[in-house]
Amino acid sequence: MTSKATAPDEWRARIERNLKNATAARVRELFSEINPHLVGDKLFEKRWGAKRTDAAVLVPLIMREEGLRVVMTVRSSTMPSHAGQISFPGGKTHPEDKTPVHTALREAHEEVNIPPDAVDVIGSLGIHKGGLGFSVTPVVGLVNPSAPLRPCPREVDEIFEIPLDFVADLANHVTEERTLEGVPYKMYAAPYGRYHIWGLTAGILRSFAETLQTEDAA
Repeated sequence: MTSKATAPDEWRARIERNLKNATAARVRELFSEINPHLVGDKLFEKRWGAKRTDAAVLVPLIMREEGLRVVMTVRSSTMPSHAGQISFPGGKTHPEDKTPVHTALREAHEEVNIPPDAVDVIGSLGIHKGGLGFSVTPVVGLVNPSAPLRPCPREVDEIFEIPLDFVADLANHVTEERTLEGVPYKMYAAPYGRYHIWGLTAGILRSFAETLQTEDAA
């Protein structure tokens, strides 16, 4: 359980402690976790195949007057993949990136103008394997409130924030049914106001929510 009165330093201590747990470090096969009956199905092999591209995202926490909030983006409608979807700042690993942290910080700077030195990295979650062949490492970091957030027009249509208290409440994390070529399957979701967070991003939020609990929620 969590408390709305939780102070920022308490949040940080809780996240640091829980990121050390094996449940936080584990690799998550998001599709197979909630669709075990479709593992190996020929229809889904082409979408959730074994070939993977490494990537990383920043889960940016920023302090506002009302408390800690999570910075998220709406991807540009002209992007070649995941157009118009909600995501964390992040992207594919480049050859010059030494670690997933380097990838996450570089991409956050490019997409939403967060300088790398404005991020106090707390730690990372385990790799999340989602649709379309990406293996994503989520990196959690505290962003200096003075950081000049600004969307890169080519990649981001909008920057918005959601309360950390909302993320911490496991009741806000659900699965919903979708259909691919007539076959129903489940996806993670975390609807927040006019923002419908779903898919890999929602799965990462659900994993992050586990690190916000006072007890193991896996």
